[in-house]
Amino acid sequence: MDDGKKFDTMVDACLRANAAVVETGTPAMIAMTRALLWQLGQEAAQRDARAEDAARHAPRIACAK
Repeated sequence: MDDGKKFDTMVDACLRANAAVVETGTPAMIAMTRALLWQLGQEAAQRDARAEDAARHAPRIACAK
């Protein structure tokens, strides 16, 4: 499993955990899972920015005419 797939799997697990915590957790627990989700969003944005940057700086192949 590549890193991107592992990250996506982790995000899905955290979203499910957050739903369970919202149902039965204490306010402190809810705050902690929301902080975790916020951090996951920050990481996802950084990964997207790195991917866009890599694509922008990738060598381009010229097409023969």
